[in-house]
Amino acid sequence: MKGLYLVGFLFFLGLLSCTNGADEQHVDVSLRNEALDTLRSVLHSDQNWQSVHAAEFLVDLDYSDEVNTLYREKASLYHDSLYYRHGIWRTLAKASSPRERSGWITKIEEVFDDPQSKDRIHAVESLAKLGVAPREDVEIGDSILNAFYTWARVHDSEEEQVRVKNQFISYLNSDEYSVREKGIAAYALRRIGALNIEHWNTVVNRLSDASLDPRLRLSLLTLTLIEAPEDSVSSQQYLAFKEELQGLAEGASLMAKLQLATVLSEIGSAADLTTLESLLRLKDTSAMNLAADINAAAANAILRIDRRFQPTLSVIDWLVIAIYGALMLGIGWFYSRRNKTEEDYQLGGRKMNSTSVGISLFATLLSTVSYLSYPGEMIKYGPVIFAGMLGFPLVYFVAGWWLIPQIMKMKVTSAYEILEIRLGTSIRMLAIFMFLSLRFLWMATIVYVTVDIAFLSVVSINPDYIPFLSILLIIITIIYTSMGGLKAVVMTDVIQTIVFLGGALISILIVSYHAGSFAALIPGEWSPVWKPFRLGFDPQERTTVGNAVMMLFAWYICTTGSDQLAIQRYLSTRDITSARKSLKVSLYSNLIAKLLLALLGLAMLTFFSMHPHFLADGQNLGEQADTLFPRFILIGLPIGLSGLVIAGLLAAAMSSLSSGLNSVSTVISEDIIKRFKILKEGSQSGLKRVQILSYLTGFIVMILSFMVANVQGTLFDVLIKVTHLFVAPLFVLFFMALFISFSRPLATFIGGIISIATAISIAFFGAFGITVFWVLPCSFFIGSGTAVLLSLIEHKIKN
Repeated sequence: MKGLYLVGFLFFLGLLSCTNGADEQHVDVSLRNEALDTLRSVLHSDQNWQSVHAAEFLVDLDYSDEVNTLYREKASLYHDSLYYRHGIWRTLAKASSPRERSGWITKIEEVFDDPQSKDRIHAVESLAKLGVAPREDVEIGDSILNAFYTWARVHDSEEEQVRVKNQFISYLNSDEYSVREKGIAAYALRRIGALNIEHWNTVVNRLSDASLDPRLRLSLLTLTLIEAPEDSVSSQQYLAFKEELQGLAEGASLMAKLQLATVLSEIGSAADLTTLESLLRLKDTSAMNLAADINAAAANAILRIDRRFQPTLSVIDWLVIAIYGALMLGIGWFYSRRNKTEEDYQLGGRKMNSTSVGISLFATLLSTVSYLSYPGEMIKYGPVIFAGMLGFPLVYFVAGWWLIPQIMKMKVTSAYEILEIRLGTSIRMLAIFMFLSLRFLWMATIVYVTVDIAFLSVVSINPDYIPFLSILLIIITIIYTSMGGLKAVVMTDVIQTIVFLGGALISILIVSYHAGSFAALIPGEWSPVWKPFRLGFDPQERTTVGNAVMMLFAWYICTTGSDQLAIQRYLSTRDITSARKSLKVSLYSNLIAKLLLALLGLAMLTFFSMHPHFLADGQNLGEQADTLFPRFILIGLPIGLSGLVIAGLLAAAMSSLSSGLNSVSTVISEDIIKRFKILKEGSQSGLKRVQILSYLTGFIVMILSFMVANVQGTLFDVLIKVTHLFVAPLFVLFFMALFISFSRPLATFIGGIISIATAISIAFFGAFGITVFWVLPCSFFIGSGTAVLLSLIEHKIKN
């Protein structure tokens, strides 16, 4: 009955989300096309600065190709044109690839660094807008130049940002500064953003001054409306400011019309489209330049409002998800009636099918984080990371003929019994600490990514519900895992593998159909957004082929040789041959999955490049790479299929969570409770104890999942930083126990601790400029090298 209640609750949330999104509508296609045509018309006009503004809007909206082509021609024509050249260079810096951007910025910096340049103000303004701090402190006498220079300094550091905000707020309150300086301060504060309540109240108080210059009042109204704290948006004061700006815009003031379009680009909704349509079609022959700016700003606002549309799942999609959840609970209940002993629960009676075990191992290690991060990595950085699959044959040879035989010859339940046999209790306890830390953080990350990134990307639901959804996901997984043990885990893993790989394949096929052919997904040339293709090894470079192969090889070997998740599955097979076959199935499954995810990344890149209006507002394609697939699920898939693929995302999470819960509870039971006889003999059955531990483990994971949001970086960075921290240090212990005949407990313990310190220093502090791709090999070699050296010294001393 509990399972039915949970499914009912999930379905109820789905109905709520459908209701919440029902009032939202896309901008009409004809209006969207008119807005785009307007931007392109202004872009190609002979109104130089209006063209720059339209170009910047188009780049921000991810229509960069046309801008790039046109402005490269302009750069050669106007390279000596004072003032205007900075608009061209700034636009190209925004539109170009990362490796070309620095060249355009250098041109701007060279002008600013020359005290004799007549367009230094335009240079430093461009640096400020590009988020580039000037290269060195300079003495500036001109007050206007100094105001822009102060703004540019905001990009130096967080401390400098706070100082600059306070300084600009003081501009607004002082009579020492001119109206133009105050206008620059207001504009800069709007571009910097994130004003605190004290700053906002200061601006509001300035607006109460009836003698305020009309030009400055417009600037402050714009700043106030855009930067208003969330709890002030519905206040009478805020609404009064908005009505004042709208009233001014309805009059003859063209500048008020421009500011209104600017405000609506940030806070507007479908209700403002009628107003924006009139601004889009405004014609004023007496001030054509300003009219063109208004047209472009209105077009930008319309296109941004279009992107704020939040599609929702249908009732049918939610029904599919609910049925899927019920199926998982049913499998757990079915196998709960078949488990008779603790070994049945933990190891499936050591008689499980090797193919099923291999698929289960693959599904366990390919979590939601991987399911979303690999396509995102392809979109943002290119296919280099997938070159790591070239290391699979070496993984199979080393793991299958070097590690698995050593593990299988020791008939144990927990992998960490091996460590005590060779190196004593202290090493076993250190390994348990590492394993539990690794898996608790790993499962917490999966819950956070599944709910906070994947689920909220496709469901229009209040973010306040995140804790409840996290709890729900964990409870469903705990119930079927604690009921059915490893047999239920393996069976659900097989089903979930079919679901989430099928979801990826269907998405690829649909995008291929829209693009005209499968070949359309494959880029004809190396994307300028991706980093240059490189073959070798480089600890200070994120993506090279050598780095990718090395990282994947190191991860597989360390995981195979030390992780209870993997070792538990090998021990559940009949013999070495079966265990090796499980590894082969896992590698083949992983190869297929990674190829699919690579193609999925290319498919998402193709789809959203063809349809930039489907991107979310406020970020470019690369910045939202990790959420494009969840967004496509709602936008690009038919009703019903969306629910199935969402079920695939939940499947990947539940697969990994179920395996993690099962393995963690087994380790706690075998390595802590039974090892130290914490419970009295006969106080409860071993099977019941492990089931209770699954519930306790789920509770801890739920708490930790609320803290993972603080980890910085892309999803792939999070995957490495959080889940790779203890992988190599754990393998250091097993390496010493299995392969170093003269290993010593104290030396191994010290090596393990040093390995952890190395991993943390690289992952979170960028020690020696080393990238996160090198966390595993560096922490392993430093840790094992230390342990071997100290063991050798101790061995020599005692002999």
